[in-house]
Amino acid sequence: MAHNDPPPRSGVLTKRALVLASHAVERAALASGGQDMLVIAMFQRLPYFERERRVYTELAALASCTVVGLVDRVRPDLPHGVAPVLLREGEELAREWSVVVLSPTFGAAVVAHDLERVEARASSLESARLFEGRWGLRRDEAYAEAVRLRDALGDRLPPSARAGLDRVLRSVVEDPASEVELRTEAIVRHLLSQLERTRTNYLDLREKVDADRGFGRDPWTGLHSSGTLAPWLGLSAPDTLPLGLALVRVHDLVGMEAQRGARTAMHTENNIADVLRREQRRQDRAFRLSKTEFLLVQPGVSEPALTATGRRLADRIGTALADSYPFVGVTAEVATVISTSRPLPLDRLRESLTENAPPGQPTAADVLGQTAPIPIVREPNTLVEAAVEPRA
Repeated sequence: MAHNDPPPRSGVLTKRALVLASHAVERAALASGGQDMLVIAMFQRLPYFERERRVYTELAALASCTVVGLVDRVRPDLPHGVAPVLLREGEELAREWSVVVLSPTFGAAVVAHDLERVEARASSLESARLFEGRWGLRRDEAYAEAVRLRDALGDRLPPSARAGLDRVLRSVVEDPASEVELRTEAIVRHLLSQLERTRTNYLDLREKVDADRGFGRDPWTGLHSSGTLAPWLGLSAPDTLPLGLALVRVHDLVGMEAQRGARTAMHTENNIADVLRREQRRQDRAFRLSKTEFLLVQPGVSEPALTATGRRLADRIGTALADSYPFVGVTAEVATVISTSRPLPLDRLRESLTENAPPGQPTAADVLGQTAPIPIVREPNTLVEAAVEPRA
């Protein structure tokens, strides 16, 4: 019988793998036999904890000490028995995803650090996030991680939580059941690999079927429609994954069908879409937001690379279209920004384009939906190219 190798328990791990491993560790903790137990988890941001609130309410009722660390300015409202520790934005723990469970006879841990990038192929940006870390069902490893987190959190631990944590650490005196741990871990690795493979295959198939049937696609260009942007972003929390955004506006598309005919308008819009596609990496995605607006999203891109992409988009849309059928020159405006804001700061990009519009250029955005103004990480760079006269 052929056996597929299970995924590694350490190295670069997807968020999907970490979610499955974390849930396994949490469920193992809920099966506690009444022994003293500690639970420590680093959640990065409150929205990620909210999805697991019920589980941690149950864990807090069983554990001697339950600590949750997350980045916030004010003390969050957590379930009774869960001790919050506020993390600073710039410290290493702010980028950590960890779940540590320890009792006198059992231990398990998931520890990973956000790489702020995504895997190349995924149906959801959030599930594609990549982390460097490891997980395991080994008491000695869990003990070491509990000590590390205790020391890292230091005086921010409430006295009662620190006392409970220390009490559990002192109770770990017997030798670990190493053979049982390794065998159990092998079983869990196999099951998790099957679950992740099944989930990945399902998402790949759904993406292919949707593409083949045109679901969520702009019918004229084949780009992803504006309605698919939010589902693709998923439940991504603010201040986590940086996204490079390039907003492209082509006002000349307004009235082109009436003035030049449907065929010319369709070919011109497809030429614009092809320019966007040529700038896409495997992990990127391009959207058509409205009649005149297009958006290229590039996770984890550097600022110089994004600026260069914006300049190429403005140049190629503004000049290359005049040199290819149907030989219609257009004006392309491009604004770029790298942002960790959610929702995306599209209104700020639109304002940037409006402020820098050339004389005589219409400034009313043809927009499907608006987002509330949100602070962004860096000010947008606006690239407005001169109009290219159509070839005679």
